[in-house]
Parts: sequence; C-alpha cells; structure tokens
Amino acid sequence: MAVHLIEAVRFNDAGDKVEMVRWGRGHRKGNGSPGWEAITVEQDVNLVVDALHFGDEVATAFEVGGEMVLGPRVHIVVHQHGIEDIDTIDHNVPGRSLADLPRF
Repeated sequence: MAVHLIEAVRFNDAGDKVEMVRWGRGHRKGNGSPGWEAITVEQDVNLVVDALHFGDEVATAFEVGGEMVLGPRVHIVVHQHGIEDIDTIDHNVPGRSLADLPRF
C-alpha cells in the first residue's frame, strides 16, 4: 500500500467537483513531517479514485510557515449518477479541506 499526498487541486467550472490534483508519493522525514519520494505531478482525479480503490492511502498536505504539514485523509464520495469524486474525511476542520489547497 502506497501513501500519496495532494498539495494542490483543480475544480470543475461549477466548483463542486475536483477535476485534477497535484500529488506525489509521500513518506515521513526523520522529524516526522511529510515529504515527497518523487516529484509531484498533475493528474486526473480518476487516478486518485483508482488508488483509493486499490487500497492506497491518500491525504492532503498543506504548507504552513515554510513547512509541509499533513492534512486530513481523502476518501471517495459518490455524486449523482454514480460519478466518483474525492473529499477529505474530516472536511469540517477549518482551513484543511480540499477547497483550502492551492489551485492550479
């Protein structure tokens, strides 16, 4: 099972569904903070959904004071007509939702 970190998102025109993410494989640094194993890439949200279906863990990562801080984990949500999307598990944490990540 891999761990992936999302650092930025792109929403659809209506702003209600994630279309793309900037993410990479994550790992913990010696000081416990999140880090990247490889360069982050911009990919379709369907790849995040696939990773979650395969049992990978996906979380958000926020920059705070020049340091990367681990945010809430991400899970699959199903919209009308069975369209799968993602959202944070604890989306009521102020300043730590997908909408609070940088946009690209």
